[in-house]
Amino acid sequence: MLDLDALAAQMLHDYDRHAPGTPFADGLRLSIDEAYRLQSRIARRRQARGERVVGYKIGCVAPVNQARHGLSHPVWGRLWSSEQHPSGATLPQGDFANLAVEAELGVTLGRDLGPDARAVTDVVAAVAHVMVAVELHNLVLRGGDPTGPELIANNAIHAGVVSSPAVVPPPAGTQVDLALESDGATVDAWSDRRWPDDVLAALPWLARELARHGRRLEAGQLVLVGAWGPPRPVRRPVLPEGGDPSVARDDAPPASDRTRPGSSTAGAASAQHRVTARSRTLGIAEATLIAPTEPASARHCLS
Repeated sequence: MLDLDALAAQMLHDYDRHAPGTPFADGLRLSIDEAYRLQSRIARRRQARGERVVGYKIGCVAPVNQARHGLSHPVWGRLWSSEQHPSGATLPQGDFANLAVEAELGVTLGRDLGPDARAVTDVVAAVAHVMVAVELHNLVLRGGDPTGPELIANNAIHAGVVSSPAVVPPPAGTQVDLALESDGATVDAWSDRRWPDDVLAALPWLARELARHGRRLEAGQLVLVGAWGPPRPVRRPVLPEGGDPSVARDDAPPASDRTRPGSSTAGAASAQHRVTARSRTLGIAEATLIAPTEPASARHCLS
């Protein structure tokens, strides 16, 4: 019989020591429903120690990313009060496992959203502000295929967010650009998206899905509305095919997540890296990531 409480305790312990998801390396297999139940049990433990849910993230909005995890739909995870960082933050890279980043957009809600949301037209009036974000990930999956349940149980591999100052939403039809930069070099870039249709496309799905799990989007919450590209490891960002970031697309191949935690730091020459999510339309979110001084294998023992 599946002991979700024991699993939740182990998973949170793993997360706290920057070695997430070890039960999956030991053969744990879950259904989608069980994975969300496990995510919720872990959330209860985090709330019991004083952390607060401040919103949600949407992941796997691109069909190709769904397919590689054996899914036919996006996924969602919780955003935590302890993992919110302002633009300009300096973060220790050793606080993450195989740290990877995405550039994406976030919105804060001015009113609650329920399961009656069916289209972008039903949700756009609830958006109070928009911001640019660097989403931080622990890019580690240990189990066999399909990896969708492991992804979900690990809070959609979310590990924090660096946000720009919030701005009011642009007029309908505004062209929205977004780029991810690593140490000043553009890794991903998009310039053909429109507000609100392209930006908020998955938000109605999230409102309905949360209702199915007994939850609700509330006024004041932050929602990361879904990245248009895959997570890029900080130490070795992978350019789109041909090396041209201008051709970045939703179905760009993601970097491997079948790596030992800390492997993306191996052999790095620089002690720090700067990652930036940039939008001429909406703003800039930027963070400096400090590499650990001791070997990654010492920091991330997989006992």
